[in-house]
Amino acid sequence: MRFTGTKNYVATDDLRVAVNAAITLERPLLIKGEPGTGKTVLAHEVAGAIGAPLIEWHVKSTTKA
Repeated sequence: MRFTGTKNYVATDDLRVAVNAAITLERPLLIKGEPGTGKTVLAHEVAGAIGAPLIEWHVKSTTKA
C-alpha cells in the first residue's frame, strides 16, 4: 500500500514520504498546521486511497488525556 496522492489532493514529495513511512511502520503520523491548510482533507484522502476507515477525534485545548 502506497499513497501517491489523489485526484483531489496533490501531495508534496516530503509529505508522500512521511505518509508512506507511517503506513509501512504502522505508526501514527502527526500533521500540524494552520487552519484550512488541508490536514483533514489529507486524512480523508489517505484513508480512502488505502481502503482504511477514518477515525476522527476532535481535540481542543481543554481536552485531557
